[in-house]
Amino acid sequence: MAKMQFGVLLPHFGKETSPSRIIDGSRLCEELGFHSIWVRDHLIWHPHGMEKSGLKFVEPFVTLSAVAAVTKKILLGFAVLVPVRWPLKVSQDLASLSYIAGGRVIAGMGLGFNPAELATVGMRIEDRIDILRETVEIARLIWKEDNVSYKGKIFSFQNVTIEPKPAAPIPIFCGGSTRAAIRRAAEYCDGWIPGRVPMATFDDRIQYLRQLTDRKITLGNIPITRIDKDRKKARASINVEALAESSEGSSHWIKPPSGKFQTIEDLEGLLIVGNPEDCAAEIEKFRMRGVEHLVFDLRLQYDRFEESLELIGKELLPRFR
Repeated sequence: MAKMQFGVLLPHFGKETSPSRIIDGSRLCEELGFHSIWVRDHLIWHPHGMEKSGLKFVEPFVTLSAVAAVTKKILLGFAVLVPVRWPLKVSQDLASLSYIAGGRVIAGMGLGFNPAELATVGMRIEDRIDILRETVEIARLIWKEDNVSYKGKIFSFQNVTIEPKPAAPIPIFCGGSTRAAIRRAAEYCDGWIPGRVPMATFDDRIQYLRQLTDRKITLGNIPITRIDKDRKKARASINVEALAESSEGSSHWIKPPSGKFQTIEDLEGLLIVGNPEDCAAEIEKFRMRGVEHLVFDLRLQYDRFEESLELIGKELLPRFR
């Protein structure tokens, strides 16, 4: 069983974000022994109903470039990039970040879901599957070779070289929680990192992935996390209905036996909640399934982000070392 690494979704979006929270929070993550820091990606963003947060959204490459400058070893992950950049540009940005950061980059990539967001950069949502595939193909070519020419269904170019090359190989993780996302991960990605997803659905997708390929595919997961020394306080005000509808992939989830997500327990896998003992028990379920990158999504308590990091770093992480 692979060793589990622990990451944090950085508060670079919403009303609680600030330059100091991004910079100082990243330093704190590294000091506390977290293995990775992750960011989201949107050009047009509106908070989910569970968030009730503002419209601030700091661009992910800018965010992780700032983090790279104030950290030394923590991994920098995208969960996930959406197709609002042309492939050569995103390839250059990722290579440059790797060069600056000494190679510690993980490139999560996804399809996006908002037609208006893609339309603002001249992309059509109908083309997003081809865009993702060709972006991965182009990135891998341009990171390894010079004088690259490419002709795909959507993109083509002649005799292009991008320098600097990445300082280390950049793994590409596929986002999404549908079976179609699993097929993409199995076919041409190095890993799979869904956002919040119920455990029954996660198990189904892992089984499907293993049916499709025996190639090594790194598993990640990004559960919503709410932790407090007081179990009742952690569980208070959890909006089960809002969380059950918070993902664009929720229509593809396997429902609980009742047919509807009604309790906190119904959100197993999607939600880690409770005191450190409760949270450790939930984390163990991911470890037993071979998850290598568990990323804590603390957006429900970004107002006490630093306090939450301290609690996880001192009470949870040592249990899994």
